Amino acid sequence: MTMSIKSSVITSNQSSVHKDLESGIKKHLVNPFRKPYRLFSKEIFHKANKVINDLNLPIVLDSGCGTGESSYILSKKNTDVLIVGIDKSEKRLDKFISNDNFYYRDNLILMRADLIDIWRMIKQSNWIIKKHYILYPNPWPKKNQLKRRWHGHPIFPEMIGLCDQIELRTNWKIYAEEFKQALEIVIQKKYLLDSIKVKDFISPFEKKYSDSKQILYRIISYV
Repeated sequence: MTMSIKSSVITSNQSSVHKDLESGIKKHLVNPFRKPYRLFSKEIFHKANKVINDLNLPIVLDSGCGTGESSYILSKKNTDVLIVGIDKSEKRLDKFISNDNFYYRDNLILMRADLIDIWRMIKQSNWIIKKHYILYPNPWPKKNQLKRRWHGHPIFPEMIGLCDQIELRTNWKIYAEEFKQALEIVIQKKYLLDSIKVKDFISPFEKKYSDSKQILYRIISYV
């Protein structure tokens, strides 16, 4: 991993779980997200779906995979499953992806695509998702940015329905607390938020935050 620059601590004008989180989630449960798919997303999903149907392997999702390094590391650690990394950035995946926005080798698929579209298409497909990683998502730390966080977005109920196990890791405690509360509202179960000390890093951000002596938080949900 090449990321070694020290990371600054997240600052926010929000000091605790957002007061609108619960009401927002309940609204999203009543009004499912219906935005039409982008043509671009359909094309990328079709490429991935063909490979997945041919391989017939259990899948581990790495959503918001950034540069793709976390997906690559997961593919080396879990050779009996297919790792699917997804990120919408045009620059981050350049190490693996050239012009077709799609990479496939061994047990690793990387897609440059919109997660909001891809998650919904996965939900309608026959993909067998073993585990879903959300590693150090953009925290969108300003108080007025709640709807940009995954648990504040209308897609959240769809996203957590993709598989039975989701693992979130973040360096912002409020994000973890909100994610935990959102899970508990939708799934009606209690979950544990814990801090972790990582030696065997699975994300360049994880190493960066750890090197900066920041506390790393984790939630593992079992639906």
